[in-house]
Amino acid sequence: MSGGIIAYDGGKAVGDEEFGMEFFVSGDFSDVFRMGYAMEDGLQQLYLILKEMCDDSEVKALLGRLAKFEEGHKAMLEAKFPGTAITETASLDTLEGGFDKQQIIDHFNSRTATLDDIIQLGMMLETQAFDLYNRLAVKENDPESKEFFTFMANEERQHLGFLSKEYDRLLL
Repeated sequence: MSGGIIAYDGGKAVGDEEFGMEFFVSGDFSDVFRMGYAMEDGLQQLYLILKEMCDDSEVKALLGRLAKFEEGHKAMLEAKFPGTAITETASLDTLEGGFDKQQIIDHFNSRTATLDDIIQLGMMLETQAFDLYNRLAVKENDPESKEFFTFMANEERQHLGFLSKEYDRLLL
């Protein structure tokens, strides 16, 4: 990302286009609300765990802000789907974008997280979630679910915008 389009060296994304999709089509969740809520909750838990592992006050503040973003998403989901019981979030190990929460925690157990690390982690997770929600919106036939996935993709785009500004600030 450093250097922008001028520094682009032609690299391309690799991997299966279906990466992460199995989580959403596996039938583990009774509806898209519960699936989305579980992912937001899982990511919020990750950010809070990493915050507890960290000593740097600036990194802690960023992790707290990111956790609040996910809390805000959960509140928006509850408002968008009033009266929907939330019972399927207790042991979510898969985060937005299909990443494994424990692998990320293990990675940061072995090293001290810097502000750069957390911004890049957040950008990776939010980019994957944005991409995943967009792909789900394209594949979805149910209009309400399609609208939900599009809404969530736009939310992830806003998070990316925030993280991009934080990264720019860090680089200056």
